[in-house]
Amino acid sequence: MSKPILYMLLGYPGAGKTTTAKIIEELTGARRLTSDVERLKMFPDPQFSQSEHTKLYSRLDEQTTKLLSGGQSVIYDANLNRYTHRAEKYKICELSNAMPVLIWINTDRELSEKRATDKTRAKLWPAGETPKAMFERIANLIETPRADESPLILNGYDLSPSMVEKALKIRGLI
Repeated sequence: MSKPILYMLLGYPGAGKTTTAKIIEELTGARRLTSDVERLKMFPDPQFSQSEHTKLYSRLDEQTTKLLSGGQSVIYDANLNRYTHRAEKYKICELSNAMPVLIWINTDRELSEKRATDKTRAKLWPAGETPKAMFERIANLIETPRADESPLILNGYDLSPSMVEKALKIRGLI
């Protein structure tokens, strides 16, 4: 049996991480764990506090570890914009005998901001913070991948199943 894969996503809010995650789920059968969905399950009226954040990511990490250890590939559909957070996932892979794959969804800030601040995402905006301020805060935290992370870079302007499938095939992931 080959190693399970942990697909990790990097990109601006609104870059297309969830769209990519759904496509990968369809193409590979990997289990998609989504921070936005899990947050609303855990916290119906989210406050976006550090405590909430810690509980949310602890739960996602526990689920990820369990699935990977059982041989199931996982798509970690959440912002992993800081290297320190990605390093935590690399450690999970090491302990679970899984292969990490960082996928960088590349878009410009303007398009991503337009997508991220769409009113349909209002439940995911922190109270007391404008959508634009939320976008800027998160976007400014992005740490580009290190050379040893070897990210798979996808064009977030034209995400399609065929484009994602081709990129995964080139990497030998499907």
